[in-house]
Amino acid sequence: MPLRRLLLLPHLAWWGVRAPRGGRDRWDLYWAGVGSTGDGGDVLWDSGDPAEPDRYLELLERFADPALPVIDLGCGNGRFTRALCRAGWRGIGVDVSDAAIALAREEADRVPEEPGFLVADLAAPDAVDRIRADPGPANVFVRGVLHVLTAEARGRAAANIGRLLGDRGVAVIAETNHRGSLLSYVENLGAGPRGLPHPLARAIASGLPTPRPFGGDELDRTFPADEWERVHVDDTAVIHAVPMHRRSEEPERIRGLVAVVRPRPRIPEPRRGGEETGRVEVAPNGS
Repeated sequence: MPLRRLLLLPHLAWWGVRAPRGGRDRWDLYWAGVGSTGDGGDVLWDSGDPAEPDRYLELLERFADPALPVIDLGCGNGRFTRALCRAGWRGIGVDVSDAAIALAREEADRVPEEPGFLVADLAAPDAVDRIRADPGPANVFVRGVLHVLTAEARGRAAANIGRLLGDRGVAVIAETNHRGSLLSYVENLGAGPRGLPHPLARAIASGLPTPRPFGGDELDRTFPADEWERVHVDDTAVIHAVPMHRRSEEPERIRGLVAVVRPRPRIPEPRRGGEETGRVEVAPNGS
């Protein structure tokens, strides 16, 4: 291992031992301690660069029904929810953390758009009932959530996303996909022998889940191709983080995957004589 990376270990240990243990409480601790957002702020993934949200808006314009709302799952402080509303979508931000939603509402008060915000756990059994105010379908946007969930939680989240989409919605999924070691990951985010950038140190000290890669294989396991149609997949996408290298104003760029998916329609299989059974079959691709 290169000496530079070995010298990172004491810094990671220093911040890691301070991390609390627990589930959603860690997210509340993290968001409650945020003093500022955007570039130069405390939140690692809250880049103010417009290029990334513009890409997601373009995908929604191409593939999503504009009559449906867009539910921003894992909205944090609501940056992307507000971008949706500015572009004319009916945006609804959802996050597991009460403190994140409180901050999202506070930041929304400073701007003319009027997104709605609520607290719900994407992977919980009651998520859909908590999120959806009416029984109609919706579009879904997810950025940087699935890559910090376990495989089991991803499966529950995908099932809930499918219920939210109904028969008309699409989901835009954007996740980081760094395939190297954790040390190389934090090094790419500005960590070095002298220490960790403040936004990265905060994430570790708050005990946030360790990021896992989310690429094509993870997409296939979370949204199986026999159940989900891939409308669009870009495995060369870049996810932005706030600038963290010294004297740099450029956003940090993390390898990622962006996909647009929707559930395949389920068609009842007719019985002989024209009666229907309860069995279903997956429609072929493109139907």
